[in-house]
Amino acid sequence: MADDTEILPDWVQGTQNYRTRAYVMMGIGLAYLLFVLVTTAMFILVARNKRSGLEKRSAKLVLFQALGCYLVGVDGLVTAALNNWACFGKLWLFNVGFVMSLAAMSARAFHLFVVYRVHELASRLSSKVPGAIAASGKSIQSQQLGDGDGDGSASSASHQLVDSTGMIRPARLGSAISRSNPHERIRLEQQLRKYRRLLRFTTDRVLLVYLGLLLLFAIALTLVINATDKQFALRPVNIVCEFMWGFIPCLAIIVVYLFVVFPVILWRVWRNNDAYGIRNDLIVCDTVGILVMITTLVWVLRLHETQQIWPGLSFIWVYALFIHISSVLVPLVHSINHMRRANDDSAASDVAIPASASAPVALFLATQQRPYPAGVSRRRAEFNGMLDSASDYQKFRQFAASCFCSELTSFIEEYQVLKSLVLVLLDHPIAKSGNNPHARSLGFSALDSAGEKQASCGAGHRPNRLSQSIAESILSQDMMAFAESFQRTSVTVSILDTVNDKYPGTDPEELVFPNQLVAKVLAIHSEFVDPASLTSVNASPHVVRKISARIDSSYYHVSIFDDIKDEVLLMLYSDVYTRYIAKK
Repeated sequence: MADDTEILPDWVQGTQNYRTRAYVMMGIGLAYLLFVLVTTAMFILVARNKRSGLEKRSAKLVLFQALGCYLVGVDGLVTAALNNWACFGKLWLFNVGFVMSLAAMSARAFHLFVVYRVHELASRLSSKVPGAIAASGKSIQSQQLGDGDGDGSASSASHQLVDSTGMIRPARLGSAISRSNPHERIRLEQQLRKYRRLLRFTTDRVLLVYLGLLLLFAIALTLVINATDKQFALRPVNIVCEFMWGFIPCLAIIVVYLFVVFPVILWRVWRNNDAYGIRNDLIVCDTVGILVMITTLVWVLRLHETQQIWPGLSFIWVYALFIHISSVLVPLVHSINHMRRANDDSAASDVAIPASASAPVALFLATQQRPYPAGVSRRRAEFNGMLDSASDYQKFRQFAASCFCSELTSFIEEYQVLKSLVLVLLDHPIAKSGNNPHARSLGFSALDSAGEKQASCGAGHRPNRLSQSIAESILSQDMMAFAESFQRTSVTVSILDTVNDKYPGTDPEELVFPNQLVAKVLAIHSEFVDPASLTSVNASPHVVRKISARIDSSYYHVSIFDDIKDEVLLMLYSDVYTRYIAKK
């Protein structure tokens, strides 16, 4: 930024030293250009694959940052090669490049802070373990009924599961936090609502508007300097750039970002060790920026003779190079390796990945030294077994939150709760006995409050549902069947298959959810399926349309969520679990 007018004789323009330095830096500049173009192009191509995980890093913000870093790097390289060149060019590349890169890094840090907190809080507020929540009948009984016995337990269960209208509440059932400390749960729910409100400011559109405003500010600031300081005027061109006030405004912005904004945000996310290394990337960016800025200022202001041999402004190229490697190259390599691991495991299976293996089957298969039957790879069997293990799943769910995928684990937990509630209604003796001889075979056949037989669904009519009074009676009694159902049913088994296995020969068209579970079904749809929801699981469009069509037509078949459940399990397996295994 500052050049001494008394240039050392051995380094004046036209000397051998000057030419050698210029040629070397030009060669480095060409290599740098090729490096940036290739890695950035590959980053863009790989980011289009959802399995890469690069979209979790806010790819558009990373590209904006990479462009700013490249402008800064070019400024440093040209200054190192020529020493004296157009002052306005130095100023423009310096101001615009630094503002773009620092603004993008601050936007990424804010995005990480909010998104990580949302997923962390959502994971902490969820306590259900698919397939393993009912490790014992006693634990479930205490969770759903309280510690009392007899009539007291029945009253507690009815109070927890059924509201004043006899309908099952759509809220999630049970919580370790709510049972141990209800005030803590209330506090966490308030925080979750606060951070979810902030999610609207973490979208690419909003953050790009923020970056655009800062870029316009940098351009306007530079134009003002061009117009008010002859040293940086566009005409006539000045090549002798002293350390003048023209650099001070942008230097002030750099100091504020590197020494105030970034440290504050990084302090808030210091413990948030996300699975993608975004936090580590931002720490590297801030640390390198601080060190390079201090080195450059000392070099320019104190080492005058050395400045003539090697300009201090060239060090900002080191800043640009390290940040590009940290934010583009390293994530790109990790994503390619991740996709390769996922593809290798898919190729190891005899058939497609979505295969079901319950916990006992998974444990048995894990001891075998031969290919697994039914196209289940060793890793897929281990994944299915992990879902049915309370301790293993708890660790996996925490890791899923660090992958920003807590909505996937929350969905399968809610799916398991819905399945278990269906089984409770079917398993209870009141539903199996009574005056209706077809109650067991039909499962969801119509029963009135007195248990009298009614006509089953005829052709062209929508299936009837279990009557409200019978459901209230079932849900108000001992819920041991709830625990037993969880123990027998893996999360990989659908609700439809579970019911068909329990009551073979039942007409599939009759298998619709009871009225008492409709609110639960609608709640799951609005939270996890509706694309407008902030916690949607990002399922295939055709699956979402199929579910929404059934919801709109009020046809709540028990298989309504089976397709999306398979997709969620596949996403968890092929992406989150692959990263989870690699981290262990």
